[in-house]
Amino acid sequence: MAAAAVVVFAALRDAALPVWIISLVLSVGIASWGTVRGLRTMARRIFSIVEPYGQCRMVADDRGAVSTGERVSFTTDWTVFREYLETPGLFVLLGGERAAGVAVLPKRGAQDPADVDRLRAILDRNLKRL
Repeated sequence: MAAAAVVVFAALRDAALPVWIISLVLSVGIASWGTVRGLRTMARRIFSIVEPYGQCRMVADDRGAVSTGERVSFTTDWTVFREYLETPGLFVLLGGERAAGVAVLPKRGAQDPADVDRLRAILDRNLKRL
């Protein structure tokens, strides 16, 4: 967006080529810095919310998922989520109509690769895969 704004503004003002280049480099640099800073701030805020719960262990079956932590335990029914996405290291569960939540299940918590396959099968039976 910053690059497009510079090009439009420079074209309307008939700016010289060096002004275009300098403006383009500065605007893209500042926009990138602002984006990274915003994402880091968001990550710090989210971590500050979940950090007090400590390490958690999650067990999933056809009824839902049970998360047990050092200071909290809760059960989530599969109807809370509508669909899921699989990445090389995670299963990301996306909230449904009644909830706007996101849950992340890291694959590194599995004891062996067969556990990841079992979880994938449970998710396939209960949620739509993206």
